[in-house]
Amino acid sequence: MEVGVRLTRFAAVTVLLTTAATGICTGVVNADPAVSNARNVEATDYEPTGQVIADSGLRPRPDGFSFENYATSGNPVNLTLQSMYQIFGNTVCGYASGGTCTLSPQAQRWMTKQNRDMAGGHCYGMSATSLLMYRKRLLPSDFQKGANTTWDLRFENPSLQEMIARQMVGQFLKPVTDGKKYGSPNQIINYLANSLKPGATESYTLMFAKRNLTAGHAITPFALEDRGVVDGDRMIAIMVYDNNYRGEIRQMVVNTAKNSWTYETASDPTRPSAPYEGDATTGTLQLAPLSPAQGQQQFPYAGRYVRGVNAAPAGAAPVTVSLQGDLINHGNLMLTDDQGRSTGFSGDKRVNDIPGAEFVDTMADDSAYRIAPDIQVPAGTHMTITVDGAGLEKADPTEVTIINSASEIAVSGINLGPQSKSTIDVSADGTSVTYASTDEQAPTIEIGEDYETDGYTFIAKDAAVGAGGSITVSLPANDEIYTVDASKSGKTESVDIEMRRDGKNGEQKLTHDGLAMAAGGTATFDYEKWDKDDTAVQVTISENGTTRNEELTPR
Repeated sequence: MEVGVRLTRFAAVTVLLTTAATGICTGVVNADPAVSNARNVEATDYEPTGQVIADSGLRPRPDGFSFENYATSGNPVNLTLQSMYQIFGNTVCGYASGGTCTLSPQAQRWMTKQNRDMAGGHCYGMSATSLLMYRKRLLPSDFQKGANTTWDLRFENPSLQEMIARQMVGQFLKPVTDGKKYGSPNQIINYLANSLKPGATESYTLMFAKRNLTAGHAITPFALEDRGVVDGDRMIAIMVYDNNYRGEIRQMVVNTAKNSWTYETASDPTRPSAPYEGDATTGTLQLAPLSPAQGQQQFPYAGRYVRGVNAAPAGAAPVTVSLQGDLINHGNLMLTDDQGRSTGFSGDKRVNDIPGAEFVDTMADDSAYRIAPDIQVPAGTHMTITVDGAGLEKADPTEVTIINSASEIAVSGINLGPQSKSTIDVSADGTSVTYASTDEQAPTIEIGEDYETDGYTFIAKDAAVGAGGSITVSLPANDEIYTVDASKSGKTESVDIEMRRDGKNGEQKLTHDGLAMAAGGTATFDYEKWDKDDTAVQVTISENGTTRNEELTPR
């Protein structure tokens, strides 16, 4: 399950603009949703054991799903191009005309990242979707003929899976994060006392995490009970539908005297549950509102470069930096700005000295996981990203992605070992990246940029560097020259180049496999000429004081 605590490489994509028919949580990784009769699915009646303080009327059965929280096995439908348009409208379109939308490079990257993160589970999406059905804002019959309740719905339903995925990303939308209720356990009880009543104007998903933020979950509260005084302390039970369990009524217990809470859940209901607990100091409880995610949203990365202008788009969203590696044993990120201020990890300790920077955690309901949080820094920040393998037990294939208002960058295929350290220097306007490493590497470097009428994605595969060497890939907005600069790589290489344009003419692609470059060489490509002629385009390679020309050909 992935939880946001404040809580990809793409093919070009075009989608018809039609109406759909219709991190926080962890499911069982690579498991199908369980439908075993071994679970107590008949416990449908709520029989209070204390005074009822508030009761919304929702019940795990029939108002919850008959399948459990799920991950990736069976390739469930997650976000699609249609989903992106339903959530964000034209703001995700790099090009929109005649009833079609071609996603911008940064929108493609964002969608791919969200879908990848759902491999941890769909708990928030299941909670929000069940609430929408309980409030009659969605109808079960919209998804399955003859379905009268949420419980009637079968998992094998692509439109239902897509809706759950669409609701899943609601937790990261600004109107939702702005509307979240944060507080101590006692404050959360007070919020719920007002919202868990028939006719309440808003419904909430309850999000919680462990003290160290290594695990978290999203569940659906439906009632509050006063359990009286136990050992001198008054106890309040939050009755919940937990989508890790089908048809069961479960409870989070709040000790109001100690202002603390306890809960138990398991990402895999066939395994023993794990305890969760916190208090007024941990800040690990929050309530996420349902309604703000339902209107059309503004995509935060909807900027566009202007050709001939060497500047980032005005009013740009924060830059988001992500590391993808092993769920348990992966490297760490440290971002450093021009003033020497850093945000990231020093060993296991979080450091945050860059003004305006913050961590956005993605958690898993398996306390063994140690998922790297995203790091956001203000737009226009020139930063160097250090990827440190110190502490790794073995080499870990690693990818670092950077997404900003009008571009996306990905450096993948880093073979990060225990003694490895890579650096990624990203220009302030997001149009240039320099990769360096303490050991030999051959990463793939991608830059995607969105302009007024077209989006461009440029990929250099197997861009080799020697130990202590570096390679720079740039796509500046002001001169329209794509460059692979291996002048400091320290290693002869054979690079595969792929260049893609998405716009009014659909997807157009040029490639050259095995572009040989001696150590110290550079390759340049004038993509303005590509705009004027759809045939093969010339690449100039400069090395050892000589130049030669080769062609990128359509594919």
